[in-house]
Amino acid sequence: MSNSCPSPTHFKYRPALILALIVIGACGGSDGDASCKPEPSVAKEHTETAPPIYLTDLDQFQPQSSLSRDWKRGTWRLLDYTGERDFDGSAISQMHDAFEQKPDPDRSFSGTLLVATDGNQAPEISYSPDRSGWYRIYVGLVRKPFEESKAVQVRLSRDETFTTLSGREGDKDHQQGWLDEIYWKTADLTGQDIHLRQITYPRIRHAWVGFVKLVPLSEGQVEELKADRRDPEHRRLFVHTDPGVPNEEGSSEELLSHLEPLRHGDVARLYWETGFGDRVFYFSNIGKDQTRMGQLGDESSEPFYVHEYGRVGVRTWQAYRRNRVDPLTVAVDFAHRHDIELHASYRVGGFLFPAPHFADTRDSFFERHRDLVCLDREGKPLPRISYAFPETRKYVLSLLREMASNYSIDGVALLYNRRPPLLAYEAPLVEGFQAQYGEDPRELDPSDERWLSFRAGFLTQFMRELREMLDEVARERGRSRLAVTAVVSRPGENLLHGMDLKTWVREGLVDTLVPYSSSVRLNSFVPAWDDPKDVAHFVSLVEGSDCELAINLMPRDLSGEEYYRLAHSLYQSGVERFFFWDGLSRARKALRLGHREEVEEWFQRGQPSLFPAAVRLWSVDGWDLRVETPG
Repeated sequence: MSNSCPSPTHFKYRPALILALIVIGACGGSDGDASCKPEPSVAKEHTETAPPIYLTDLDQFQPQSSLSRDWKRGTWRLLDYTGERDFDGSAISQMHDAFEQKPDPDRSFSGTLLVATDGNQAPEISYSPDRSGWYRIYVGLVRKPFEESKAVQVRLSRDETFTTLSGREGDKDHQQGWLDEIYWKTADLTGQDIHLRQITYPRIRHAWVGFVKLVPLSEGQVEELKADRRDPEHRRLFVHTDPGVPNEEGSSEELLSHLEPLRHGDVARLYWETGFGDRVFYFSNIGKDQTRMGQLGDESSEPFYVHEYGRVGVRTWQAYRRNRVDPLTVAVDFAHRHDIELHASYRVGGFLFPAPHFADTRDSFFERHRDLVCLDREGKPLPRISYAFPETRKYVLSLLREMASNYSIDGVALLYNRRPPLLAYEAPLVEGFQAQYGEDPRELDPSDERWLSFRAGFLTQFMRELREMLDEVARERGRSRLAVTAVVSRPGENLLHGMDLKTWVREGLVDTLVPYSSSVRLNSFVPAWDDPKDVAHFVSLVEGSDCELAINLMPRDLSGEEYYRLAHSLYQSGVERFFFWDGLSRARKALRLGHREEVEEWFQRGQPSLFPAAVRLWSVDGWDLRVETPG
């Protein structure tokens, strides 16, 4: 069964939506914000000319043996429902007196829910929409009161992997039952079936699917869409992630499923973490991979894990080795297939994580080189390896050379925002300063400008050595310049941590600067960039140089509207590119943020809500939901 009806006007401007270690959605996320924007600006024309099609006969999925009207393991439960469409999904208050309200017959809506819970362990099923041509595709996911967001994995027949869709977290009101229209993708449905799969790994997610919505595109709109996807002008987003995906089968498909939603967005670069200290996330002949990460205790005894994710991480990397699946290779190949640059990202301060972190230090660079640790003013060791020593710099450069030589990466990123400082009061620093100035820096104010500048020279030397090494690799491989990105701190903290950004920019040692946050101590959970002076500092720093600036959008828990407001402010301040730290989940709330003109238009229209439209559920399985009250 399919239903056609006029498309609501709030489809015009809605940014699209992913993951950390636990799978969350293509549109929607763990914070309950499911704001999604259809691709692309043709939406305005389309909503005026082509009514959407709602496929609600989900009991026609195949094979039929995988569907049941009862709760039965290995099947999807079928539940009939009725509702009312075209509600603004963000307007909870409009339905507070639901029991007194009567459904509007002109907006009536009915269909069959597909439900999978902990006990179902539901298998993959498929549905033939029997459609040709291009459509914007939405999936209706139930928003169940007081419960976490519902999620499901979806793909078309010709897709290389599944994409995870996640809805919105349930409202704190027993009568707020909804079906939210979650944008999935825009694609040619000719000859393709729709496949659904319940998420059962790394943990079971409940799936409540109510419909598939198709919005047809005209030939002109398809051409506009394709031109928009080809246009590099909008590629302004840089997305960072680490590859710590639970994947105990060692499957390349599992890795790809987390990257898939980045296609056709405004993402220009993927910053894929490749290591920290002497631990790496690729098949290395130098560093240690994660086959023992998180595992403590005597090697001759049963492994001891402080956290379960340590055990999962070890099993994941054992499977990668067994299956010869190198995550970095998978990521590079995916990125380049879709015209996205891949920058290998490395945590320069990640050599040592003592208590309370409980990291394993056996057979580590730290254990072999305890003489290279940072020292405080009193000469006591700090839990850092110092870059004042040539041995440290040489080792790190050997890892970065291995990445650049063995993989087709487009550059490397130094994550200076993790575990600074890298320099303190080590002998080469103290003795060098005494030789030059005749004073002991340990007796000076810690913020003495002479001392800070002198100390920063050692990290600048590391940056020079890196630039020289990357240029050498590029010549050997006949490649263009390999870019260097530095993720750095707020204006007042960089020199304090040994980063002389002015010199780096002036000497061409850095190609992209990414200020992590304007907050103190790199706090990513507090507001950032609300003081124009902080932004102006970095804009002026790169002005007139070949160095690009990409501001990291913080804090982490911004809604779609908040991303748009922050981006609008930064655009007005002269910023042209945006960075998303841990961005696979966060960037999917605003994958079209690189369309500056759309951000400006949204702002001028009064910043309307970006929540998806919704169907108000009136009944499920024949029971009236208007009488729902606390049990």
